[in-house]
Amino acid sequence: MVGEDGAATRTMTTSTSSRRVLTWPIDRPWLALLLTGLIGAIIVFALPQAKVDFSLEQLYPQGSTMAKVYQEHKDVYGADDTAFFVVREGSPWSPEIQSAETQIRALEGVERTLSPFTMERLSEVDGVLQMRPLGPDDTDPLAKGTVLSTDDTAGAIIVRVAETHNDHEGRDQLLASIDPILEALGGEWHLAGMPVIRTAYVRLVLTDLRVLVPLSIFVAGFFFVLSFRDARQVIIGLCSITFGMLTAASAYILAGGVINTFSPAFFSVVVVVGTSDLIHLIHRFSDHIEELGATEPGPLVKEAARRAAREIGFSCFLTTATTAMGFLALTWTDLPTIQMFGMGAGIGVVLTYLTTFLVVPPLLARTRPPSGAALRHASLGAERIVRLGDWAVAHGRTMLVAFAIVAVVLGILGSRISVAYRLLADLGSSEAAQAQHFMEDHMGAVLPMSVDVHLSGDAREPETLEAIDGLTAWIRSQPLVGSASSIADVTREAWGTLSGDKGTLPDSREAATQSLFMLSMASDDPVPYLMLDDGHRTRIVMRVRDEGGQATVSLVEDIQREAAQRLGPVGGKATITGVAYLVQWINRTLTTQFVGSFGIALLLIGGAWMAATRSIRRVCIALIPNVLPLLAVLGALGATGVPLKPTTAMVFSIGLGMAVDDTIHFLAAYERWRNAHPGSTAHDAVRHAYATAGRSMFDTSLVLVAGMATLAVSEFEGFLLVGSFTAWAIVAALVTDLLLLGPLLIALDDR
Repeated sequence: MVGEDGAATRTMTTSTSSRRVLTWPIDRPWLALLLTGLIGAIIVFALPQAKVDFSLEQLYPQGSTMAKVYQEHKDVYGADDTAFFVVREGSPWSPEIQSAETQIRALEGVERTLSPFTMERLSEVDGVLQMRPLGPDDTDPLAKGTVLSTDDTAGAIIVRVAETHNDHEGRDQLLASIDPILEALGGEWHLAGMPVIRTAYVRLVLTDLRVLVPLSIFVAGFFFVLSFRDARQVIIGLCSITFGMLTAASAYILAGGVINTFSPAFFSVVVVVGTSDLIHLIHRFSDHIEELGATEPGPLVKEAARRAAREIGFSCFLTTATTAMGFLALTWTDLPTIQMFGMGAGIGVVLTYLTTFLVVPPLLARTRPPSGAALRHASLGAERIVRLGDWAVAHGRTMLVAFAIVAVVLGILGSRISVAYRLLADLGSSEAAQAQHFMEDHMGAVLPMSVDVHLSGDAREPETLEAIDGLTAWIRSQPLVGSASSIADVTREAWGTLSGDKGTLPDSREAATQSLFMLSMASDDPVPYLMLDDGHRTRIVMRVRDEGGQATVSLVEDIQREAAQRLGPVGGKATITGVAYLVQWINRTLTTQFVGSFGIALLLIGGAWMAATRSIRRVCIALIPNVLPLLAVLGALGATGVPLKPTTAMVFSIGLGMAVDDTIHFLAAYERWRNAHPGSTAHDAVRHAYATAGRSMFDTSLVLVAGMATLAVSEFEGFLLVGSFTAWAIVAALVTDLLLLGPLLIALDDR
């Protein structure tokens, strides 16, 4: 056939200039060495410049309307993520709580503290109004669910971190100073709240950096031994992927990237993906060594390295491009951490490719050929894959029907997926996660939210106070809300003391003003925390349970409707904000954005393959086997009940970028045979592809699966899910390529 197939043949054949680009390091080793040294110097300079940043601002897009509303709210009332809880199980009035507060208040970095022993309320003593400490019989709504548990089983110290220490180093140092205080006092203590959650995330990530990157390199080395069976090639491989990973990390740092939540996954992915090009290159080098009969270092070995670089370089370029596109598509999302991960990993795999073909070919050209045992191992591996391929081709019709049925079943399972995101879920079963669960069970909740109320009149007017009080009570009754308090609550408490009429609100603005003024005698006046001086703006502060993005957004929608009904008649308008809502909202929308990023990745990868082959038929043949691995991920999510959330949704773009690599190598080997043997059949070319690319596909998939599986050792559940489901996508891609791609080519491409 001529036409599109002829165009594909011409395009898939590397040009003379392409060959020179891919082989110049072999012919100019001193220049290659100079460039390697220059890159090494950049690495030495860049790595110490690395910055750690786990700020909450990375969890949502800074330019969004919601982010601007939240920032303005912080400017007015102060940040809602600087306070944390030190909770002791048992009596809320235990003297150990008082002792702990005294010691904690003296620590550097503590702005102020509040506990059952230091919280005050207005009271009349011998006819004199004065502030007194909270007592066991008090029912102050600001105390229940804050310094007192909702079920009287625990007491808490609220610690507010000074702005000078509200970074990871400051928070980490402060929490480390609190631990020995609590240990010396004895009892069951829990630390909870946003500063604790943030510190726990950072500690997990930094631990993962120290564990996952070396583990990824070790796993790659282990599989190099199994695949190469030659010590020299194993050493070259380890040096290459380590050098590539350090190069990628340096470029990421110099480009302004910071070490954040997804950095361990980024470094591990770059290491793992870098092994794929390496294995294909070294396997093809061994094939040419055997074909040329080289037994000693010399011209034949150098020629084998040239041929391997020419043949594999172009297909590796395509696989690198498609993998990079899968990662770069993640930059379409709004989450800064995901954007940095996608950009870093995308650029990282490209740099790893470049360093691999800069360093490895000239080293192979100057080493001894693989041992006889290594060559026999390679031949046996190729024979096994060819036998598998022959079986798949012989049962081609059965394979096509079977995979069609499997696709339908996976689609049905995938339809059962739920969409949910729990902010604390990624902490797994760590100590920090257990503390947050205790808070939700006994102290109301952890995650802060606010209803910011703007009024045309004054919040202290009786009708307005009644409306705010009714809305607060309604919010407090919602299952998702652990605690809620407003200016109406403190006004009622103060007015009850002044008037002797407990449980009622003042009947005039002047009475309300007088009641609130009396609270200024307290060492920690609650009024500025809830209302501005002019009374035109106030807020309802609450803490909500971690029930996922859908539940949080639904609660907000309900609050907005209820607020419009209650506040509208008194000239009020409510805006919901706070870090809990902001993070949950963006993570909920991220799910749909990840679907979009997957679509972009699919289009980019299809476009890249179209540009390489100039054949719509080739694009269809390449993409059909790669739809099934993604259906496999959907089916696995539906079958296991794991919800679709950012860490699982991003698997689709990553998985597609990785899964398509095997397909491209198989098709490249197929095309090389058809170009070299114009009169051959598709069956002959398919057997050659199984014998050459098939063995490398099998070995690289094992390395990729094992490398992604290393993420499962992390206590950060997000890494576990990304690693597990990406590994499953790679397994599904390998099975599909080995059993389906050959029959597809024979059915659709016999010229």
